[in-house]
Amino acid sequence: MTVNAMKVGLTGGIGCGKSTVLRLCEERGALVVESDAIVRELLASDRKVIAEVVESFGEEVLDGEGKIDRGRLGGIVAIDSDKLLRLESILHPIVRRVWTQKVAEQDSLAVVEIPLLFEKNLQELFDQTVCVASSPKVQMERLRARGLSDSQIQWRQQRQMPLLRKMEMADVVLMNNGTLQHLNEQLDILFEQWGAQ
Repeated sequence: MTVNAMKVGLTGGIGCGKSTVLRLCEERGALVVESDAIVRELLASDRKVIAEVVESFGEEVLDGEGKIDRGRLGGIVAIDSDKLLRLESILHPIVRRVWTQKVAEQDSLAVVEIPLLFEKNLQELFDQTVCVASSPKVQMERLRARGLSDSQIQWRQQRQMPLLRKMEMADVVLMNNGTLQHLNEQLDILFEQWGAQ
């Protein structure tokens, strides 16, 4: 497999550093695609998506300026798994279409961050999968530092596959318990294996 043809699916636990790894991959010259950023863009500016979300969840998801309030929307789906599935059914097909097109237009290494990569059985669409992992203690410290309560953290973790299972399923695991230098060293080895450096 040459690096020119390589598509990498990046996943991991919440608070483990997926966004950091994505940034470091971009600094090494890879095309990077962040699924959460696509979602943010859709909810902020895609009129069709906004209309469908309002139709499904009511006008209480709008802020004072008629835009989707992601906090309110998140609060609604956090307590109702059926509504969460409804939101995913609106967003996920579009997100997949966007990143698929971006990757298809690229002739070099592409790294696509998908938090629910294994949960949605998307791993077969990639040449390799990478899981970013941290110890439970480090994860909790990072998420609390973001202002999340323990109950919010627990809810988010419950809707994802256990991190240990993701680690088992991934082709490569990056441990992100320590310094940025240690993470960079792991990525240097990985990019060398991919023939990207």
